Amino acid sequence: MQNILFFDTDQLLREFASAHPLENVNMVFFEESLNTIPLKKIEPYFDSEIISLFTHSEVIQNERLDLFPHLKLIATRSTGVNHIDLDYCKRRNIVVSNVPRYGETTVAEFAFGLLLSVVRKIIQGRNGMAHNHVEISNYMGFDLMGKTIGIIGTGSIGRHMIKLATGFGMKILAYDPYPNPVLKDYYVSDLKTIYQQSDIISLHIPSTPQNYHLLDHKAFEQMKRGVIIINTARGDLIDTQALYLALRQGIVGGAGLDVLENEDFLLYDEVMTSPRATDTDMLLDSAMNLKLMQFKNVIVTPHIAFNSIDAINRINETAFDNIRSFMNHQPTNNVIR
Repeated sequence: MQNILFFDTDQLLREFASAHPLENVNMVFFEESLNTIPLKKIEPYFDSEIISLFTHSEVIQNERLDLFPHLKLIATRSTGVNHIDLDYCKRRNIVVSNVPRYGETTVAEFAFGLLLSVVRKIIQGRNGMAHNHVEISNYMGFDLMGKTIGIIGTGSIGRHMIKLATGFGMKILAYDPYPNPVLKDYYVSDLKTIYQQSDIISLHIPSTPQNYHLLDHKAFEQMKRGVIIINTARGDLIDTQALYLALRQGIVGGAGLDVLENEDFLLYDEVMTSPRATDTDMLLDSAMNLKLMQFKNVIVTPHIAFNSIDAINRINETAFDNIRSFMNHQPTNNVIR
């Protein structure tokens, strides 16, 4: 019987699998990520043809995928695929399927939660109450009504951000290299306009070589003083060192970050014993991330914008459908063309 390996699993996934089993296969679940799990635990399954994983499994280095000579499908339970070496998979004719839509409302709502928490100092106020040290003057915020929000990326999440911003009475500017005609009234022609005119900038674009460090020193220098930065997309869209300096200089008035560059160094202890722990740039990013969290006007959360029960159910359902479709020789949501 064929083995299908699931990495980065939790109780919800196992319960879903129990209620919606894949027929005529043996499902094997590991809480660990593929890139950190001890080899002795997966050695009996090196002949597997299908694996499913989440973004915690960074298989951008091929050594772990090389362990599976018969691998035919990687079913990632995410929209983004920057944690997978697609060129390698293409060379080996490995299909990579993703979950293209699951959380447009989920992530957008979380982004607005971060925004409100930053501009209204909600967490600072809560902490003041918890420590019996309340200074009302320290919690002065500002209204969203009438403010300009620059939304970079108008895919499904960005489009829902526009809906939410409209409800708050905000002025909306949007940028996307592939504009949606339905949103034509919101688009500006270049990022410079977003940077110069926005009171708030929210990122909703994928991690690609073109988008790497989109917000860098040059970008921050063009922004309005006191701009609020929201990132629920991918950590490497922002140059961490540039953001740190912009915060220190007061160019950035606050930030809500659900994602960070090399965030796994903060989230997973096992990474510190991996070969990546000796990478100078990654260690510097980790140090800068810790510095970011010391700012009172910065809120950092552990990559949980996707994490609602509704979204998780949609993720698991689509991932299992992708596996079934592949087993029926009709692959769906294949990201390699």
